[in-house]
Amino acid sequence: MKASALTELDYHLGQSKYGDSSISEDESFHGTSSALLSVDRNGNYIRISVTMDEPLSLGDLNQLSMWLNPQSGNGNLQLELFLDGDGDGDWDSDNSKDARLRSVRESWSELKMSPSRWNELDGFDLIYEKYGDKAFPAGSLDECRERLNGKSIVRLYITIYKDGNVPRTSVYIDYIKLGDQIISFEPLEDEDIKKGPKSVSPGGQITYTITYGNNNLLPTDVVVSEEYDPRTLFLEANPAPDSGTNNVWTFHQLPPGAHGQIIVKVKTRRHACKANIRGKVYGSGYAFASGTLSTNFDSYPVTNSVTIAAGEFKFSASATTTVREIEGSILEYSEHGSGLYSCRDTLSYSPSSISVYRDINGSFAAVSLLQDSIYVQGAWFASLRGENEVRDIHWFDRYYQGRFLNLSSRLQLAKSQSFLETYAHFAGSADRTSKWSNVIADQRLSGEFTLTNEARAKWSNKSIRSQDDGLDCCPLIQGWQEPRSEE
Repeated sequence: MKASALTELDYHLGQSKYGDSSISEDESFHGTSSALLSVDRNGNYIRISVTMDEPLSLGDLNQLSMWLNPQSGNGNLQLELFLDGDGDGDWDSDNSKDARLRSVRESWSELKMSPSRWNELDGFDLIYEKYGDKAFPAGSLDECRERLNGKSIVRLYITIYKDGNVPRTSVYIDYIKLGDQIISFEPLEDEDIKKGPKSVSPGGQITYTITYGNNNLLPTDVVVSEEYDPRTLFLEANPAPDSGTNNVWTFHQLPPGAHGQIIVKVKTRRHACKANIRGKVYGSGYAFASGTLSTNFDSYPVTNSVTIAAGEFKFSASATTTVREIEGSILEYSEHGSGLYSCRDTLSYSPSSISVYRDINGSFAAVSLLQDSIYVQGAWFASLRGENEVRDIHWFDRYYQGRFLNLSSRLQLAKSQSFLETYAHFAGSADRTSKWSNVIADQRLSGEFTLTNEARAKWSNKSIRSQDDGLDCCPLIQGWQEPRSEE
């Protein structure tokens, strides 16, 4: 549900060289304001145009009224209804399915209105004709509705024509009622019932503005009820909610036309998981271990809804804010093989960093199966992958077809500092890839090696402050590839 104003009617006050329409606080029937329309002697007319947010079926039109307070001259009034007949939500003069109804012009005196007083005009008391169709007989609005069944109102014109006998024709207009929608020209009337930001960072604050009002003709208790998204925490509101609640406001005997606003602040939940995991395992047989840690978090929507009850009127609206995604780090590790195996792990995790220390030893051995000793011909495999997506660093080490593997690794992935320290003694093959600052380095090794490596990067003010990457190994590396720039 979109956040809409207390009315689904949008109005535009016309302007011309010899005519003017504006919001005035000098006179009002409902609330504190009304629309003042005036036409000078050299002018012809001035109008208010009203547009529906959603078309209103002509058959469902049960009310069309307004209040007028004539000031000068004996002006003429005309109402025009623009009807959509093909369901496209608009009126087109060239579309034969669309239609335009207009009332016969009548002066204040013909409408029996008293000057300088508020008079109610009921649109159902006027006579209407179909514009551009002489074969359509003029009649009451009820008669026209029956003949034009199936069409919907998309626009209303309220036009005031000048009285040529006076230098200025003017009138106040207030409390326009079209169906169950009302325009009373109050300052906050066209504000959205609920407004909020489109997006926010995880753990960030969301400020909602709620606009309420009394569209009744008498003082009425107005009750505002909030429904908070369970992934948010209420912080504060101005004015404060009813005693004992954080989501209900009651405004007793709010005057007709009065509007107000509530400011509500909530906080999104921030991921706060922390963990320190230590483990040790050893034995003989088939071994398999793997794990994944990630500080990435997907974006998600939070929706806050509000209901406003005021006498016969009830309004509802909602506002949805997207909690932005977090780009963090990913750690993946795994190993498997047959024979003697031992492993020690220390893992640390928080929403902003991941660190791991792993010490692995694997080798061929005779494995006892069903009381028989069978020498298992297999190979050892191990991998470690670290990605710091915030700093665009990627490390990936893979060892495979190993007769034995002794591997110690320390890896940290964080915003301020990331490093990878590796010691490996193995007989088999290895692939090692690193990427940072748009440079990729690949190493391919096959044989028996003792290898030490350290890669480290620090940041200050979002820029790399220092960076060291070294590799020592023996014997010679086979299949070495020079670093290459990333395309």
